[in-house]
Amino acid sequence: MGYLERAEKMGLDTAALKRGETVDTTILVTSLEEYRDLFAPDIPDEQRSKFSKSLQSKSFLAEKRYYNADQMFKLMDYIYGTHSLTDDERSFSKHLFPVRVRVTAADNLEVTTDMSEGPAAAPWVVNAGTLTFNGGSLTAITTQFTLSADNLVVIRGGTNTYHVGIMGAKGTVGTTGATGSSYSSAAAQGDNGGEASPGICTSSHVGGTGGTGGAGGTGATGGTGANGIANLPATITIRAWDPSNISPFVVATMSGEGGQGGTGGTGGKGQNGGKGGKGCDSGCEGENGGNGGSGGAGGDGGAGGKGGNGTDGNDIFVYFPSQYATMYQPTSQSAAPGAGGTGGNGGEGGSGGAGGEGGKHHDNGVSGSPGRTGQPGISGDSGSSSGAPGTLNFVPVN
Repeated sequence: MGYLERAEKMGLDTAALKRGETVDTTILVTSLEEYRDLFAPDIPDEQRSKFSKSLQSKSFLAEKRYYNADQMFKLMDYIYGTHSLTDDERSFSKHLFPVRVRVTAADNLEVTTDMSEGPAAAPWVVNAGTLTFNGGSLTAITTQFTLSADNLVVIRGGTNTYHVGIMGAKGTVGTTGATGSSYSSAAAQGDNGGEASPGICTSSHVGGTGGTGGAGGTGATGGTGANGIANLPATITIRAWDPSNISPFVVATMSGEGGQGGTGGTGGKGQNGGKGGKGCDSGCEGENGGNGGSGGAGGDGGAGGKGGNGTDGNDIFVYFPSQYATMYQPTSQSAAPGAGGTGGNGGEGGSGGAGGEGGKHHDNGVSGSPGRTGQPGISGDSGSSSGAPGTLNFVPVN
C-alpha cells in the first residue's frame, strides 16, 4: 500500500498531497481495531510472539502507576502482540475511543529540523512518499508513533545522533523534605537579682544567666525520585532505500531514566537564648545584670532522597529493505537510575539572649553567644536499577 492509499484510508486531503503540500492535521480514530490497523498493521506472527513474551518481563508491569494499568497492558499486547481480548477487555476499550491522532503526510517530506512530540502527546503518524532527512530528526517521547515511507533518502542528520528516536521520559524529582522544627519563643529568662533587705544589694543578687536555647529539629529526608516512564511501542516502515545514500539510517531508543531524589529539608532554627535577669536595684545600691543565654544550635539538614529507578522500554518494529540491511543502524541505551538528592542545608543557630539590665551604678549583662549553624544533610542514594532498552526488532522487507 503506497502513501496515497494510506492517506486516503485515513481520510486525508489527497488532492492537497498531489499538489505537493504537506498535510499536518488531527484525525479521530474511533475503535481499537482501527487503531491497531493504523499503528501495527503488518507485524508478522513471529514478531508479535516476541513482543508478548518481552512485555511480560518489563519492570513497569509491577508498578501499576496508570489508570486501569492491567487492562491497558492487555490492550497493548493485543495491538502489538498475540493477546486475544476478553469480552470485558473489549468493553473497556470502547471507553477509550475516539482518540485524536496527529498525522503528518507529504509526497516529499523533508526533515530539516529536529522535530519532537511528547512527553505523552497524542499518537503521531508520519506518512510519506519520499522521506528525506536533511539536517533534522524525528523523536517521539512517551508517545505512540508509526512511520511509513515508500522511499528513504538520508543526506544528513540534525543535532541528535539519530534520525528517528523512540524515547522514554525521566522520572520527576522527589519532593523537598520539610524544614526541621523550630521554636516560637526564646529560652527562659534568668532570675532577677533580689534585694537582701530594703536598700541593700549583695553580690549574690546579680541577675541570673538566661537559659540556653534548644537545638533546632533535623530537616526531613527528601522524597524518592519517581521511576522513569517507558517509551511506547512504535513501528517504522521503510519500503525502499535510495541507493545513492551514503549515510546509514539510525534508529535509537532509550527508556525513561529515574528521577533525582528530592533535596533534604533545611534544619530548623535554633532557639534564641534567654535574656539575662535584672541585677538587684534597691535604694542607692545595685548589682550587675545577668548574662544572656547562648543560642541553640541550628538543626542538621535532612538527608537527600533516594533516586528513582530506570524503567524498561517497550519494543519497536523496524521494517527495512533486506537488500540494504547494512545501512540500517540500530542503537539503544539503558536508562540510568536517578541520582540521590542533595542533603538539606543546616539550620540557622539561635541568637544569643540579651544581657539583663544592671542595677544602679552597675553594668548590664553580656549578650549570649549565638548558636552554631547545623550540619548539612548527607546526599541520598542513587536509584538501585537501570531500565533495559526495548528491543529494536528488525523485519526485512523484500
